[in-house]
Amino acid sequence: LAKDFERSIESAQAWIYIANIRMLTRRLARA
Repeated sequence: LAKDFERSIESAQAWIYIANIRMLTRRLARA
């Protein structure tokens, strides 16, 4: 159960990382 919990945290961080990159690319595209 602990391993699954750690895995879910890693996936959540990955999604946040991807979301941040998308927002940055959108801002750069506008500029």
